[in-house]
Amino acid sequence: MSTSPNQPIRIGQLLIENRVLSEQQAFEIAEAQKRLHLPFGVLAERMFDVTIESIESAWIEQYHRFTGTLNLAERQIDTSALRLISRRQAWQFEVLPLGFEPTGELLVAASRERLARAVTFATNRIDHAVFFRVAESHQLRDFLRDHYPMPEVSQHILDRARALTSSPFSGAGNDEDDAMIDADVDRFLESA
Repeated sequence: MSTSPNQPIRIGQLLIENRVLSEQQAFEIAEAQKRLHLPFGVLAERMFDVTIESIESAWIEQYHRFTGTLNLAERQIDTSALRLISRRQAWQFEVLPLGFEPTGELLVAASRERLARAVTFATNRIDHAVFFRVAESHQLRDFLRDHYPMPEVSQHILDRARALTSSPFSGAGNDEDDAMIDADVDRFLESA
């Protein structure tokens, strides 16, 4: 089921779509929510042992469907916004501060895969109200390389990619190769 940007969708519906909850379970949670005034995810976890990861995934999907995907090539980047975070933070959380909205909020691009971590980071480390938009990971990483260059990571990624694509056992550009490269980057960033 696909929805257009800005069309709201409930977490419960996403958990049904992902086959985490049945329609009956979602109904029971919604009824309990009316009485207890607790978030849907908290009740789903308590009543039906829904994992935090499933709830987080549904929240990210809900947020992404509502805000849509940001094309970074269509945005100007304010260098003063870039100075709000370090190079390590930008890469670790895959975030790119773009500038301030007319409302005063800091617009930050983040990858879908790291959105939850990015929100936690921004809440604890950025002294501005932040509005996140999801950007495609590959495009975001290209922009991170331009605005937060990390030559040791870039060269490491290139060397690893060459080794993977030159191997007779691997196909160029498959998901497994991308996952291995992402894991290498994560290990490097955690050690930095």
